[in-house]
Amino acid sequence: MRDYLEANSVEFDDRNIRQSEEARQELLALTGDLIVPYLIYEDRTVTGFDPEGLDAVTEAYRAATAVVS
Repeated sequence: MRDYLEANSVEFDDRNIRQSEEARQELLALTGDLIVPYLIYEDRTVTGFDPEGLDAVTEAYRAATAVVS
């Protein structure tokens, strides 16, 4: 997922639940589980490597960050 987002110039916060108790607790509170990778963008979520879900998030991200001339 990280490589996909980077390749598509989508900015993201990478939170490692193995290295951060805070990140682990945040994911557990949001999802009730510790399944990774997990992506949240606005009202969208993507669990695991889901190409269609990632495409939808990428499109939404680009629309939200597009510079209007």
